[in-house]
Formats: sequence, C-alpha cells, structure tokens
Amino acid sequence: PPEQRVEPHMADDWLATEFSRLAALSPKQRQREIDALPADKRAAIKAQNQKVQRGLRDVNTVLGCLEPDEADPDASVPTVAVLAALSCCPSLSPIGGEAEPDDLQPLEAALMEHCSEEDAALYRDAHEALPPAARATLLLLLWLLYQQKLEEAKYSLRGDLPERADVLHAAATRVAAKVQAALPQTLWVQPTLAFFRTAALLSNGCYSGDAPPCRARMAAMLAADGLAYPRLRLLATCRAAEEGGDASGRDIDPADDGPRLAIHAGKPALLEAELRREHAQDAVNGRPVGAPKPAAGEPQSKALEVYWLVVEGLRPEGERNPMVHCQALVVTSAATAAVRARVRFAAPSPAGDYTLRVHVASSTVVGVALAQEVPFTVQEDDVPELE
Repeated sequence: PPEQRVEPHMADDWLATEFSRLAALSPKQRQREIDALPADKRAAIKAQNQKVQRGLRDVNTVLGCLEPDEADPDASVPTVAVLAALSCCPSLSPIGGEAEPDDLQPLEAALMEHCSEEDAALYRDAHEALPPAARATLLLLLWLLYQQKLEEAKYSLRGDLPERADVLHAAATRVAAKVQAALPQTLWVQPTLAFFRTAALLSNGCYSGDAPPCRARMAAMLAADGLAYPRLRLLATCRAAEEGGDASGRDIDPADDGPRLAIHAGKPALLEAELRREHAQDAVNGRPVGAPKPAAGEPQSKALEVYWLVVEGLRPEGERNPMVHCQALVVTSAATAAVRARVRFAAPSPAGDYTLRVHVASSTVVGVALAQEVPFTVQEDDVPELE
C-alpha cells in the first residue's frame, strides 16, 4: 500500500512544535538539529519518533491486510476481516498473544456458540491464516463486540483476560483513529466503508448494525446524552458545475426532472448531496432537549453527530471502482434539518452514461449505512476551439 503519514498526537506543546519542524527538514539537517539539542530534549525527540514509527507500522499493517483483491476489487469487506487486520498490528498483537491458552479456549468456545454463523465461519477462516499471537487478539476483539450478548448468556472472562480486553479496547481505538485518517487516501471504497462500520461497532460494544439488540443498545447510549437515534434520508443529484452557482444551501428536490445544462466531457461537473435528519429535535440554542448546558469554556458548536460521505465511481465489472471523494458531515445542532455537501469533479471522457454511488456511513453510530446511485450523461463538447 502507499506510504501513509501519521501525525503525532502530543500533549507537550514544545515537543509537538519541534517534532513538526524537524519533520520538514532533510535527514542531514534534521540530525544536525537533533544533535544540537540538550540531552533531555534529544531523548524526548527519540521517544516520540519511536512512537510515530510504531503508529506507522500499525497503519501500514492494516492497509496491507485490507488491500483489495485484484480478482474482485469491489468485494465487500466483512467486520471480522477488519478485526483480523487490527489483530496483526505490532502494538495490538501481543496483548492477546501473551494471554494464557487455558483462559482463551473457553472464550473461543463461547463465541463460536453465541456469535452469528457468518462471523463464526469468518473467524475460523481467519484463525487458520493468522499467526498465534494475532489469533488470540482477534478472539478478544470479537469479545469486545459480543460482550453484552455473552454476559447475558452468563459467560465471563477468565484469568487476566478482563484487564487485557480493557487494554486492547483502548489501544485498538487509538490505532483505529489513525487508520481511519489514512484509509481514504488509498481511494479504496469498500475497505474504507467497512472500517467506518467496524469502528462504530467496536466503540459501542455492538456486533451488528442490523440486530435489534444492538440498535436498542445504541439508542439507549444516545438517549443518555439527550440524542435521538438517527433517522436519515439521503438525496443526491449531478449536474454541470455552471448550474450549481452559489446555491449551496438549497434543498434537493427528488421530484425535480426539469431541464439541465449538459455535462460535457472534461468539463467541471457538480455532485450535490443532502443528508436529511428526520430525527431533528426541537432544541434551545441548538442543543438537545434535556441535555445539560455546556460547561464554562466548552465550545458551543461541539459536534453532536459526524457522518462520512463517500462517493464511488462505478466502472465496468472487473475494474476497481475508485473513490471520487470522502468528507465528514458534521452536525453541531440537534435542530439541524439537513447537512449538505457539494463535490466538484471533472466529467469523465468519452461521452456516455455514467453512475456515481453516494454512501453515508458513521464511525461512531452503529447501523448508519445509506447509499444512492446517481446516474448522469456526458456529452462531447462540440464548441470549436478559437484559433
């Protein structure tokens, strides 16, 4: 996979500034600057560099595992495949790998009994392909998704597995944030969507976005924060860029079939997408009903909901569908009725019929998976060039 840059996340202002400054220098200049620092600061830079390199190894490990198969480049990626990729990360694999086998065997038996048939089959396939340490970590990652279901079946972890599961959850969340930032740069549609979906499951302790118990759990967690479970509607349309004008705030009318300017090959085109929040709540100052007032110093525009808009260009069977665009859709008020995005792109060539598939996903709320196909026709530009 392509090289990815993981930005350092550091609490110390000096270290953050200095690390960023050194990263912009040539290797020789960087070494001279480091050598000139006091010993304690050289040690801090060295430690931070090792931390960043570990992060890079984790990200590249996941990307390598999720790279699409050339034989079926647009195949959907199951949740267990994403968990297996995470389990191979150098920083995560030892967490399960150092657990006692006698503690892991009952966990495996319980998961195979209570998880879905699909997840059980995928786990068995992945188990055969993974090194021993990653197998144990995969098992604990599955526990994090199925924990509530297994506890309802009166199963509990043995030995030091509860502590390992807690450590793994925190570490996997950090790795997931880095991978989530890097994946859209690969332009891989299905791995990116699968990772968003899996991140939501992992962060909320759910095993499915469709299972009623998981949706009920998600709804209860949102309700505790004064939020409603999302009821969303996705609308999208494509037109020549000249038509878009400056009307970025207008609603999209799904019944609008009026005349439009022709989209010409190689010329700017515009995709307009609108995510309607049918669960928008009455609110005071944009905050959910019953939600506590922000504490002193807390930003008033804190994000309440974040969705991901992923635009996929459909190609003939056998060719990989590229990612045309990926961006976050941020909701800062519970009363917001819709969030919108406008994506400019060069119309493809040659002339003909094309289709974009617009996806909306969430890495924080389980069960958000919308998609709409947007067909459009490209014509040849028959305006002669001026000599």
